[in-house]
Amino acid sequence: MTKHRKPITKYDLRQRLISRSLWTILIVEVIFVSTLLVYFYVILPRPKPAPASAVTKIQQKKEIKTGKIISEESARVFSASEVQRIISQTNKRFDSPVNVEVTKQTFVFTTSDGTKDDVPVYARVYLPSGNNRKPIFAFAPGTSGVADSCSASLEDPAKKDWANYDSLLMAYASQGYAVVTIDYEGMRDSSRQHHFMVAELQAKALLDSVRAISALAITKDQLDADKVFSAGYSEGGQAAYWADQIKDDYAPELNLSGAIGFAPVTSVEETLDDATRGANINWFGPLVLASYGDWYKASYPVDKILTSQWAKTYLQDVQSSCIDGFSKTWPNNTGSNRSGEIYTSEFIKAAKDLNIAINPIYAGFSADMAKNIVGSTNTSRPKLINQGINDNVILLSQSQHGFERMCVQSNIVTFKKYDTSPYAIANTNPTGSVGHYQTMNASFKDTLAWMQNIISQKPVPNSCK
Repeated sequence: MTKHRKPITKYDLRQRLISRSLWTILIVEVIFVSTLLVYFYVILPRPKPAPASAVTKIQQKKEIKTGKIISEESARVFSASEVQRIISQTNKRFDSPVNVEVTKQTFVFTTSDGTKDDVPVYARVYLPSGNNRKPIFAFAPGTSGVADSCSASLEDPAKKDWANYDSLLMAYASQGYAVVTIDYEGMRDSSRQHHFMVAELQAKALLDSVRAISALAITKDQLDADKVFSAGYSEGGQAAYWADQIKDDYAPELNLSGAIGFAPVTSVEETLDDATRGANINWFGPLVLASYGDWYKASYPVDKILTSQWAKTYLQDVQSSCIDGFSKTWPNNTGSNRSGEIYTSEFIKAAKDLNIAINPIYAGFSADMAKNIVGSTNTSRPKLINQGINDNVILLSQSQHGFERMCVQSNIVTFKKYDTSPYAIANTNPTGSVGHYQTMNASFKDTLAWMQNIISQKPVPNSCK
C-alpha cells in the first residue's frame, strides 16, 4: 500500500523558516560571546589582584578614621626615684618596687561625636622603661569640671589638686603598664561644649586613645596590643564600662581584656537621686542639665528641678569653677543635707521616692539619663567593680545596683568592697576609711592581681555566682 505524504502548508513552511532563523541567530550569538570572552580574558591585559595584606590595609584605612595624632608635646623622663616620690604624694605607704624610669608625654588625638571624626581630645601617656611589650591601662578620670580650665591634663597638684592623677597613674606605670589617660570631648576646645556624662562620647575617646598611642614615637614596638584594659574613676568608671559595651562595634580591631571601675557612676539618675538623699554631690544636677540639654537638644523643666536661684544661672555656674571650688558655687552635703537649697521640693520628693522616671514632668530628662546606664548589655570580657563602703559621693548602693544589672545580663563581674585600708591613710584620713577618693589606692594591689590573672589566662572571681 502506497503511503501518501501530508501536504506542506504555508504554516509548515513558516515554522521551518523560523526554526532555521533561530538556529542561525543562536550560532551567531555563540560566536559573538565566545569572541568577547577571548578578548576580555585572554587578549585584554588585567590588573593583578592586590595582595591580602594590602587589601587589609586599605580596608582599615577606610574604616578607622579616628585615633589619629594631631599634635605632640615634648616628652619628659622621670627617674625611678622621681616616680617613687610622685606616687608617695597620694600613697605614702606604697610598698611595690619601683625599678623603672617613666616617660610622660601629652598629645592630642581625634575621636568621633557620631557626626565628625576629627574631634580633638587631649591625652597623656606614661610609659615605663624596658624593651618588653607592655599591657595597656587606658584610664578615664573622674569629674574635674566642665570648663576648659578644668581639663585633667592641666592639673597641677601643687596649685590645683583635683585627684593628682599623675601620682595615681605613675603607680600603674611603675608596675609595667603603658598607661594612657584622657581629657574628655570638648575640653580645652573653645569650639564646643564638653558634654558631661554622655557615656558614648567618653567611651569613644577612651578607645581612640588606645588607637592613638600605637602611633606615638615613644610607644613604637612597646605595646602589647593583645592586653588592653579600660578603667576609670567615678565619672570615668562609666566611660570604662561603656568602652567595653561599644568596643565590638566601634573598635573591633582592638583586643580589650577587661573593664575596671573605681567608685564608678553606673546610673546617672541614681547619682542624682542620691544627691537628694545626702550624697555629697549637689553640683551633679546642674552639670548634667547643662550637658544633656545641649547634647540631646532638649528643653527640660529646669525651674521644676532647680530652685529659682540656681535655675537662672546654672549655665553660667557650671563654667565658673572646677571641682576643688564646687563647694563655693553650690553648698555641699558634708555634715548636713543641703540639697533643698539647690533642688525644688517636688523634685526632691520624686527623687527620694525613685519616681523621676514615672513623673511626666521629668520623663524626658529621665529618658535621656537612662540612655547612659551601665550594665544593661552582655559582653564576653570580665569586669571589676572597686567600691568604698564609706563613699559619700557614689554610694555603695549604686555600685550594688550596677553589679546586679551586670549579673542579670550574665556578665563575669568581680565586686570588691573596701571598708578600711592602710593605703587610704593620709593626714586628712588618719583612720584609713575608704571613701570615694581613697578607693583607687585601696584597691591598687587587688586590681593588679585581677589584671595579671587575665593576662595569665587564669579565671577571675565571679561575684555573680
